[in-house]
Amino acid sequence: MAVLSPRTKLAALAAFSLFWSACQKDVRPAGDEEAVFASKAVQASVSSEKKDRKILFVSNRDGNDEIYAMNLDGSGVVRLTYNTVPDGRAAWAGNGQHIAFASGALGSRDIFIMNANGQGLRNLTQTPGADEDWPEWSPKGNKIIFSSNRDGNHEIYVSDMEGSKVTRLTFRPQDDKWPTYSPDGMRIAFQSDLGVAAGRTDVFTMNYDGSNILRLTTSPAFDQMPAWSPDGSQIAFMSSRAGNPDVYVMNADGSGQVPLAASPGVDARPSWSREGYGIVFASTRDFAGTAFPQFEIYKMNSDGTAPQRLTNNAVYDDYPYIK
Repeated sequence: MAVLSPRTKLAALAAFSLFWSACQKDVRPAGDEEAVFASKAVQASVSSEKKDRKILFVSNRDGNDEIYAMNLDGSGVVRLTYNTVPDGRAAWAGNGQHIAFASGALGSRDIFIMNANGQGLRNLTQTPGADEDWPEWSPKGNKIIFSSNRDGNHEIYVSDMEGSKVTRLTFRPQDDKWPTYSPDGMRIAFQSDLGVAAGRTDVFTMNYDGSNILRLTTSPAFDQMPAWSPDGSQIAFMSSRAGNPDVYVMNADGSGQVPLAASPGVDARPSWSREGYGIVFASTRDFAGTAFPQFEIYKMNSDGTAPQRLTNNAVYDDYPYIK
């Protein structure tokens, strides 16, 4: 593995630790729901083609962080959000018909839901003065898990589809973020901040109700951004244990931790396809050694072979999520 210069390494570490994905507040006045949505965001035009895309990602190619979708080969890029505030990481529902995402300015981010074609925008959380981020659907599609600092530090919460029943799952002094369900819905993987002084995060799992928390990684580095394999036997994650961030994989019990995508740049934010299309991830590998490394979206097989660049843009493309 190539050794990064101190300047490039600092830029890389700064880049991969940008976990914020901002969201749009939507305080609904009484009246017609469509009129309310129109006052907050211009929804994407209706298109039957948009729901057929497989990969979601965030890009500021049009001047603001918005959500886009594309085909498996990077073709057919369509824009799904038109907001005046940044939109963050988005996730497909299991049926591929709905999308959950984070949106809003720092300090007032919420979780939103929309249809796969960008229509039907709805604010799920509406929590004033809090940041809520990293949403993901339960396998049955009837709940959404996310991280929020509504009670002080970031903890993991789960909400029903109306946002009326929200349950807090973690009660820890650390910041718990990036939750993701196992394919059977029985376990949740997440990352936890063990403190800036410690210079590390680790990957944990717990039962769907927050019980039986297990720590899976213990390296003196950043281990984060977990993603389950389709059969639930493995978890992909990002680790900086080798000097710069790379995509690793481990068994669901934490054993067998090995790198999949190793490059001189930053390889991060893996998303494992539930439909057998492999793993997508964000990487600066084609900008290694530059002062300002730029994220693009890549795809690889589940064993790390055949990496392929999917986006080629003048600005960053990040936070991929694959069906």
